[in-house]
Amino acid sequence: MSTYAPHVLKRAVAAICTDIQSRTVCTIKPDERDLWWELSSCILSSQVPYSLAIAFSDVIDEEGLLLHDSYDTKTLMQRLIVVLRTPRVVEGQLRTYRFPAVRASQLAAARTVIMTAQCSLCELVGSFQDATEARAWLVKHVPGIGPKQASMFLRNIGISYDLAVLDRHVLNYMSKLNIYSGTNLFISNLTQYCKYEAILREHAQAFDCSVGILDWAIWIVMRVANRNMEAIAT
Repeated sequence: MSTYAPHVLKRAVAAICTDIQSRTVCTIKPDERDLWWELSSCILSSQVPYSLAIAFSDVIDEEGLLLHDSYDTKTLMQRLIVVLRTPRVVEGQLRTYRFPAVRASQLAAARTVIMTAQCSLCELVGSFQDATEARAWLVKHVPGIGPKQASMFLRNIGISYDLAVLDRHVLNYMSKLNIYSGTNLFISNLTQYCKYEAILREHAQAFDCSVGILDWAIWIVMRVANRNMEAIAT
């Protein structure tokens, strides 16, 4: 965890919040392909670097695996395993994905669940009354989707910036400011997740921004802060 003082972190977060708010006005509605890319990257990002998740999501997207109607769940899973087991160049290094079989199974099952509930991911997303309802459904029904992944997905596709993505960087920040007393850096229970999300939402009022913008800024600041401390340590 970073040793930067709380007031230094808050000042950095405030500056980033302003920049993010100026870039979050989006008038382009994501299509089916965009939605599946976002959902796959959220599922693949669990317990691995986000850059790795993006790299493998790109390959899945290029091959159109989640858009094929002809694949049954088992066949799709097998195709996905091959993709996830094949090393890819990520940030200049040849990398392998950490959980190929597990994530392939989750992605294949997610596609089956969503297609059974609706004819497309676009239709599913548009069927909910609000983002809170959408998140609850995703967490309950879609394999590989917890509160963090569901919140990230709905934020990234522009549905709502009023949901927090409580990853380890955000929870570390909250600990530094004494607004998170837990020891876990991963919250899977939705009720508990909503409890700390409400705390961060109240904290966001001081920055005059939504909690989704705030946690995005926190994620950026804390990653940089941690890298700087690692560099000093070496």
